Amino acid sequence: MASVGATAGLAGCGSVFGSNDGPSSPTESNPLSVEFFGGVFKEVLDKQLVAPFEEETGIPVETSGGTSASEPVQLQSAVKAGEAPIDLVVATPINRIRGQRLGIWHTYDPGELENSDVVLDDLLPTTDQGEVVGTGAFGWFATLVSQTDLLDEPLDSWSAFWDSQYEGSLALSDSQRSGIIDITAEMFFDGRETLQSQDGLVQVLEKVQELKSQVSLWYNGEAEAQQALLEENVSASWLFHDVTLVMEDNGEPVKSVFPSEGAVQNDGAWVILDSTNYPEEAIQFIDYSLRPDVQQKISENLFTAPVIEESALDMGEDLYSRVYGPGPEAAIRPDYEMYLDREEWLSQRWREMILS
Repeated sequence: MASVGATAGLAGCGSVFGSNDGPSSPTESNPLSVEFFGGVFKEVLDKQLVAPFEEETGIPVETSGGTSASEPVQLQSAVKAGEAPIDLVVATPINRIRGQRLGIWHTYDPGELENSDVVLDDLLPTTDQGEVVGTGAFGWFATLVSQTDLLDEPLDSWSAFWDSQYEGSLALSDSQRSGIIDITAEMFFDGRETLQSQDGLVQVLEKVQELKSQVSLWYNGEAEAQQALLEENVSASWLFHDVTLVMEDNGEPVKSVFPSEGAVQNDGAWVILDSTNYPEEAIQFIDYSLRPDVQQKISENLFTAPVIEESALDMGEDLYSRVYGPGPEAAIRPDYEMYLDREEWLSQRWREMILS
């Protein structure tokens, strides 16, 4: 996502890990430790979420910008030893699921969240026992971004990636999990159904192969794509909508459009490490983040998509549509379980068929 950017035991929660050592509630010397994306994300969240939460609740919070949640396997050892350096972290859907499978997230009853009833569908994932394992923090979209000095009209369909008139002038993420596989499956095959078999995935990858002559930049980070657009090295790119809105507001010659087939929707989820001493305070922090006024402030300053129902917000139609486009119903949501289940095989095929 745009980067634009605790110690031992679980207190009274039946943790598999931890030893119930340490203070029973956060203190200035042992605060609730929260990690989310760095850069502008950290600057805005510190101001719009963390500081008001501390002022209202008196709970001390220490924040850091990082990607610990992108390494659940490494976190597992720290959690098991009761030595994880954080209590609460934002995880992408893939890593939320990965961590859940490893059993490193603290789970809890949905009733502990007063605002759970306004959370969007799929953004309050639960275990088979009905316990919450992650809660939406903020959402974002990957859209079709055009260089307006090079194109008379901004592109509005993913089909442009297969249009020969744009040969050698497009940029696309080099990650197999960017969403281009899901886009291709939706446009040319039977959507998720096609992605459930290796034969179906091969067919989709063969269609993605057609983009090799179209794409001049397979980028590793969105900063590369931004620079290529600004330097007029590419005419359009798959890129994050929130980042582009900041560029637009800064007067840069770019335009983000929600494609007619649907933008790619992702989200970050708050997950609590199972080694935390402060599960109740972590849940309280999450619940505070779901308040409509807080969600609105975050969206107004980061252009991220709210994770709660539109009816609970007071954003105004113009701002909501600018941030959320046609809404979650029109978006393409990647098949996260498939990416994990076929991770090694898909990574190898992606390298061989697309990046070679």
